[in-house]
Amino acid sequence: MLERYGHGGDLWTAAESFGRPKEQFLDFSSNMNPLGPPEVIGRLVQERWQEVAHYPDPAVRELTRMLAQKHGVEPECILVGNGAAELIDLAVRVLQPGVTGLARPSFSEYEEAVDKIGAQVLDIPLQASSGFELQLAEVQAASKHCDVLFLGHPNNPTGRLLPKSVVQWLRGGDVPAVIDEAFLDFSEREEELTLIPAAARSRNLTVIRSMTKFYSIPGLRLGYAVAHPDRIKAMRRLQVQWSVNALSQWIGTAVLAEKAFAKRTLAWLPKERAWLTAGLKKLGLMVYDSDTNFILFSLKSLGLKVQELQAEMGRRGVLIRDASLFKGLSDSDVRVAVKLREHNERLLQELEAALNMLTDAVTATTPPAPTEHVAPVTSRLAPTLMLQGTASDVGKSLLTAALCRILLQDGRRVAPFKSQNMSLNSYVTPDGKEIGRAQGMQADACRIAATTDMNPILLKPKKDMVAQVVVHGKPYRDLEARAYREQYLTVAEGIVKEALHRLREAYDVVVLEGAGSPAEVNLKDRDIVNMRLAGWAEAPVLLVADIDRGGVFASIVGTLDILTPEERDRVQGFIINKFRGDVSLLQPGIDWLEERTGKPVLGVIPYLPQLGLEDEDSASLDRRLAETAFASSMPDLLDIAVIRLPRLSNFTDVDPLDYEPDVRLRYVTTAEELGRPDAVILPGSKNTVDDLLYLRQSGLDRRLIDYALEAQGALVGICAGYQMLGERLLDPELVESDQPKLSGLGLFPTETVFTKDKRTVLASGTTSLYGTGTSLPIQGYEIHMGRTSFLQPVEHPFLLLHENGSHHADGVISANGRCWGTYVHGILHNDDFRRAWLNTLRERKGWPALPAELRFMERREAAFDRLADHVRAHLDMKRLYAMIDVT
Repeated sequence: MLERYGHGGDLWTAAESFGRPKEQFLDFSSNMNPLGPPEVIGRLVQERWQEVAHYPDPAVRELTRMLAQKHGVEPECILVGNGAAELIDLAVRVLQPGVTGLARPSFSEYEEAVDKIGAQVLDIPLQASSGFELQLAEVQAASKHCDVLFLGHPNNPTGRLLPKSVVQWLRGGDVPAVIDEAFLDFSEREEELTLIPAAARSRNLTVIRSMTKFYSIPGLRLGYAVAHPDRIKAMRRLQVQWSVNALSQWIGTAVLAEKAFAKRTLAWLPKERAWLTAGLKKLGLMVYDSDTNFILFSLKSLGLKVQELQAEMGRRGVLIRDASLFKGLSDSDVRVAVKLREHNERLLQELEAALNMLTDAVTATTPPAPTEHVAPVTSRLAPTLMLQGTASDVGKSLLTAALCRILLQDGRRVAPFKSQNMSLNSYVTPDGKEIGRAQGMQADACRIAATTDMNPILLKPKKDMVAQVVVHGKPYRDLEARAYREQYLTVAEGIVKEALHRLREAYDVVVLEGAGSPAEVNLKDRDIVNMRLAGWAEAPVLLVADIDRGGVFASIVGTLDILTPEERDRVQGFIINKFRGDVSLLQPGIDWLEERTGKPVLGVIPYLPQLGLEDEDSASLDRRLAETAFASSMPDLLDIAVIRLPRLSNFTDVDPLDYEPDVRLRYVTTAEELGRPDAVILPGSKNTVDDLLYLRQSGLDRRLIDYALEAQGALVGICAGYQMLGERLLDPELVESDQPKLSGLGLFPTETVFTKDKRTVLASGTTSLYGTGTSLPIQGYEIHMGRTSFLQPVEHPFLLLHENGSHHADGVISANGRCWGTYVHGILHNDDFRRAWLNTLRERKGWPALPAELRFMERREAAFDRLADHVRAHLDMKRLYAMIDVT
């Protein structure tokens, strides 16, 4: 077996271990730029070799001057050294820390330098679940207990850059820190994220750079430190005389002028890194995101150890890095460099063969546990396709549903996925968890049961800049927008990747939906919903634009312009949605767009009215209301008003009324708009207390009370609306608001107490309310934080049953039978019950009853097929199937 060693690139040990010349190894264990060394080095050595007869410049003046010019600092702020290792040692000897904070896993030479002076180490653990990204709060807390921080930027071996929030904190210069930027020049964000300018100003910061990695000259040993002039003087006093030889000085000066080489490297790396990452994932490996020229992955899911794989790969002439030698990683972790395509292809080929051999050996010697199944290494994750939009509400959700149904019709097992959804319109899964309504609808299009893996993160806005974060269907906590972005997104990243991985293991195809626009430049660095997700998922992207908004070509071209080159390459084409008119008139614009971008328009989808599939959020609701705002009120229609609460949630509760032939449905926001409807619905809300206060401020509370007391007033409260109609609302733990007690509208003798645990459950049962002497079946779901009790005996209109065999009575009905409330969302989706209620309204007007002809769920199922047929007819399906490699 290959001897374990502490640094990559040890070809001598490999040659001794495997009995082959060191020149015959393909070395992925060290992270050198495969495009180098630059050609100028060969010319320089030929021209100046005779000068090695002279001593080198002990002050390294020429190279120091060029480095100062490159970074815009004074030469006194720079010390050139014999590689980064010497500079790390010098920095520690100058600082003499008693306690050093290390973000683990980390480069082993940090700790080796600290050990030499007998200092203690304080661990700052980096978690795999958060993609090994350093958390600002954790490093701030650690800094209070140590004398200096040692941080990799990017980290070796994980390849992750320091988050922007940490960089900004360090730039303040208040914390003693040594920042290793040995691989930062591989990042296209180098100028934005480097701490060199801050180090030149601060007495606390020291930045260390290596020139050997980027220019592929490790045999020369060359690096430099940037710090305050006083710090540099102290380090220089400890440095060995003539530490940097003449050849290194000449070459270092020459390569700094190689701008074309640097530009070519930064253009090549992102694409090749993405290609190699995708190839490793196809082997069933857990691959972590990297911001530089190497990749960390885990063998844990395959039950293998890195030492086994390292030995087998060494016998095949390929060297990989045993990442378990980095403290903080396990014996399943491996690091590999990103090299040229032909070398990366060889790596994947040899990896697949080695993994198959090792897995077969494990299977042959270890009986499998009776309840456990280990997938073979040759298993492949399902292909993916992602829809992203130029803006919100361009039709991504419905197009995703359409593609799901098309793939189902064509014989594929398909599932939807949206990593993070912000919506107040939710859906309860069969196991009683809460996800976004759109993903529940898309699962229905696939004819599969919805799971939280299809929408692992749901954000439910509660008030300005605050949302309830729902993780895998259960409330996690309320977070302000900044706290969510800075503190939780890195955790969410791991959750998202794991959920997507499970779906790709279980289905033939996964269709992903983005959120908003991928061109939000202020959000891109921590994106978990658009382009970074597409990279994790290896997904080709179709960019959807809404022509109904106007400016469709500008929105597409503008979006592409903001994307990085790697992201633009991931966009495989465009869909122009909601088109009205003659498509031939659009053709010149399509031709221009395809010529301008080099990408095809896969389809122009005409607008499809009255589809009958639910909307996801308030943006789509606003559009729908605008379409019906000028509809005339016919005298033979029932007038049903819905109170448009500011924090309206689950507005799909009233969707079936939109399709009843004798109903006019309208939303009202003021007392003046209410008029004299035949019925009023007070719907659900994400914040019952704030919306009840809104009713008071708008005067709607008094108007609703008066309406309920009128002879013909029919008032219905659903969930939060039901709570508001009671006597009082209590919030002793301030779960819902900052008000511990608030009076309700007083129409029902109920009291609601808000609790921290949310009730999410599917509900089924019966009701005799508005029946014809027989019980009517009821199905729906509950999502609420409050628990309602009764201040006097009441009549409950619904008897609800649950999976565990328990049952309870739900809701209240008024003595006159006109007003009622319930916790059951979806109550009006029950066709016979809905028609029975509408017929009571007709009876009060002296109109005859109508039969229950509308079967809403049957209509909804037909709507999926109608949508799929419509999209299939206007989309280049042959090209789409080729894009996702499905035949």
